[in-house]
Amino acid sequence: MGQEATVVVPVSPTVRRLLGLLIISCAVTGCDTSQTNQPRSGSSTGIKPSKSIHSGQPGAKSASAATQPGDWFEDVTDSSGVHFSYRNGRESGRYHILESLGGGVALLDFDRDGDLDLFFTGGGEISSTDPVQVSGRPNALFRNDGDWNFLEVTKTAGLDEPTGYSHGCTAADYDGDGWTDLLVCCYGGCRLFRNTGQGTFQDVTKPVGLDCPGWNTMAAFADIDGDGWDDLYVVRYLDWTPEMDRICRGTRGVRDICSPGLFAPAGDHLFRNLGNGRFEDITARAGLRPDGKGLGVVATDIDGDGRVDFYVANDECDNHLYLNTSGLPLEEVGLAAGVATNEYGVHDGSMGVDLGDFDADGRPDLFVTNFEQEDNALYRQLEEASFTQATVSSGLAGHSRPLVGFGTACADFDQDGWLDLFVANGHVFYHTGQSPYRQPAQLFRNRNGQRFENNSTSAGGYFRDTHVGRGAAIGDLDNDGDLDLIIVHQNAEASLLRNTTPPRPFLRLHLAGRQGSRSAIGARLSIRYQGRTIVRWIKSGAGYFSRFDPRVLLPAVDSQAVDVRVDWPGQTEPRSEHFRGLLPGRTHMLRQGDGEARDVQ
Repeated sequence: MGQEATVVVPVSPTVRRLLGLLIISCAVTGCDTSQTNQPRSGSSTGIKPSKSIHSGQPGAKSASAATQPGDWFEDVTDSSGVHFSYRNGRESGRYHILESLGGGVALLDFDRDGDLDLFFTGGGEISSTDPVQVSGRPNALFRNDGDWNFLEVTKTAGLDEPTGYSHGCTAADYDGDGWTDLLVCCYGGCRLFRNTGQGTFQDVTKPVGLDCPGWNTMAAFADIDGDGWDDLYVVRYLDWTPEMDRICRGTRGVRDICSPGLFAPAGDHLFRNLGNGRFEDITARAGLRPDGKGLGVVATDIDGDGRVDFYVANDECDNHLYLNTSGLPLEEVGLAAGVATNEYGVHDGSMGVDLGDFDADGRPDLFVTNFEQEDNALYRQLEEASFTQATVSSGLAGHSRPLVGFGTACADFDQDGWLDLFVANGHVFYHTGQSPYRQPAQLFRNRNGQRFENNSTSAGGYFRDTHVGRGAAIGDLDNDGDLDLIIVHQNAEASLLRNTTPPRPFLRLHLAGRQGSRSAIGARLSIRYQGRTIVRWIKSGAGYFSRFDPRVLLPAVDSQAVDVRVDWPGQTEPRSEHFRGLLPGRTHMLRQGDGEARDVQ
């Protein structure tokens, strides 16, 4: 049995001194001083807590969830053939913190037919009898047969065996054979599945030497040394076992999930891809900090020097920014860069993360989802690896403060050239949160790079209902030129949302490196559109526990040909390459060194 504990955490003197600064934010957002950055507790305020836990069945949708004219998204789950629920072991009644994280979904074209397929992590089970046993549930693979029809092929693909209690997943061609492979992050290890190219996957975790014990949550593939092979950054959460868990209660004596502040951090791992089918653990040489409680990671060239960097979202401790300046060790500069804490110098409970150029200044900015009573954070990059807080100035302050943010995406959902924001919300506390367990998702429309407009109520029926959201991915599932959404929930079916915004001319790009990483992680693309330059980055990780569409969608003008500039990752000159005369409405393969695009659709 766990140790009895009432989790009522006092506000530190540092936070008390900072409360006065909230007056500035409140004057802008209309908040009150009860909504301040505080450590998690199981306490309750005037916001009515959730009285019940979702059973895990689809359930009846509220009347407001019906599709209405002007909605951006239509829920097409029922007719899609995708019926899969992530399970967290809640039924055991253990209230283990393991239950709180949830799972994710990876988008990949595993059979190379031009359509994005879906891979879901399955979660796990926790025994109700002592000693506590943690086991995994099967994951699921759905093949995209076009026109929003999916067929489950988990068994025939050889993926029907449980991988362990699973959380996040990602995909990459780690061995360079042209087929996309799968990685699953679990409590107790990772599992790497090699795509055989015959419609099946083979577990190669042990043969490749991938040893990642502990509580693994998410990962990102990226070539950190420019040798052409994607290395692997693995995010880990807490140093925790069921025997270490505690019994935590809120101020009313109600038992609930414990705070991560009660447990030590696990620290992340970095593995070098040796190019011979094996990985080498280089965590110590990389200089990774041991004090991270990682949940989200995004990898790309953040400071513009041609090398891949990593930004890690940590829960209840400083976020980390690792710059790849000149090989190993990596340089952690989160605090100096202004992205480790919020504007008051206090760390948040961070979960999801994404990256993009919100204001069209050509630099990647960072967006992070946080815990309740904390604003989701927008960090605007002013110059190389120097950021400023833009949450208030961008109009985002206050909107997400009552909610707990997880899955997120920076994406141009209406194809106007400006990056919008999606956030999936849902509490970690079953009974004692300051807001309900089930929460609405949010969609923020980017208004010309100046401010964000909360468009949630008109985003679609899904957004007018409540959920326990976790991982989410974006991708063009029907290849019609706009980005659709897939959201994973706790103990309830995942949702597929079709983008129904009016169609616009588009350009779809798929990059392939040669001198450096084949995945081209870290590449920077730019085009001219309506008098300004639009920039996008090829990235790995991003979001929460999920993998996005690896292709890039860009807006176009009618049938006008588009010129694209690509700044490839690596230090070999010339790094920049121009691809001219690309026609809208098609998918173009841009191979490094070719100078010409190849149509693939």
